[in-house]
Amino acid sequence: MLGFTIPGGGSEMPLTKENINNSHQFFQMNGKAVFASALQFLPKAISQILKDTNLTIEDIDLMIPHQPSIRILQKIAEIIGLPFDKVMHNMEKYANTSGATIPILLDECKRSNKIKSNDIILFVAIGSGWTYGASIIKWI
Repeated sequence: MLGFTIPGGGSEMPLTKENINNSHQFFQMNGKAVFASALQFLPKAISQILKDTNLTIEDIDLMIPHQPSIRILQKIAEIIGLPFDKVMHNMEKYANTSGATIPILLDECKRSNKIKSNDIILFVAIGSGWTYGASIIKWI
């Protein structure tokens, strides 16, 4: 099984009343697979983007990540040496918002004045098909 699936709603499992009652239209997550893959790939992506931009982890003011779980975020921060207070998250409010996580969190950080002019912001994400990546911006 991949990290995330939505078993219902396609031609193989149409959205019948029974399938909806069994919650087959919702995301299902293989937590162990996501955890292992995130720890394998995300530190590499972060290391590469830091190298490509001639920055160090100490230069990062905020990390705005995709949020498969709080444990993953804590472990990634530990591995890369980033204090956890620089890791932005909102899982406690919305749970896993999938592909919308980073834009929602960026908006919340801006509205709450957590982002300041000239902040260096690290974005990092992983997808269920094991796509992953990182980018860095300087907030103007």
